[in-house]
Amino acid sequence: MAAPRERAGTLAANVRRLREARSLSLQQLADRAGVAKTTLYKIEARRGNPTLDTLAALGAFFAIGLDELVGGEEAAVIDVVRAGTGGIDISGTASRAALLRSMMIGGTLVEVVEAAIHPGLSETAVSHGAGAREHVLVRSGRVIAGPVGHEVELEPGDYATYASDRPHRWGNGGSEDAVIWVVHTFPRGGDGA
Repeated sequence: MAAPRERAGTLAANVRRLREARSLSLQQLADRAGVAKTTLYKIEARRGNPTLDTLAALGAFFAIGLDELVGGEEAAVIDVVRAGTGGIDISGTASRAALLRSMMIGGTLVEVVEAAIHPGLSETAVSHGAGAREHVLVRSGRVIAGPVGHEVELEPGDYATYASDRPHRWGNGGSEDAVIWVVHTFPRGGDGA
């Protein structure tokens, strides 16, 4: 088991890395996560003793578990399941981009989108808000998807998921249309707002 000083150093490094990856100041993180700026300063300075409520608020904001927040291993920026390895069977083609479904599940808004991406095109988004995620499933063609600087190339049947609360993009560097399904999840809080 890690010593308290070592855990404090790991927590400090993880909070700073996660905050900087989203280009947030301490004040911006404090406002968005509901944690006092002085508490965040003490965490990043390896001082103080954060409460479980503080750690839970940070974990919820960054959409990671407490073990990842205080643990020594960095969480993957993007998770990929290659075709044939995840038991996913997809078939058929699509010819248009459309929002297929939008629904509230508990406190999370879920949108399912089907999109055709023409060769040479890409789209970059800044952020979909705290805790948002994208789940991308390639139906046909090749796409590049993921957080800016961590994009991966995906082929038919490949799946990737990543936090979309930071700059991210989809693109098609191939020579034919690519068709993808994207499931967006947006936490909205317990009141469904």
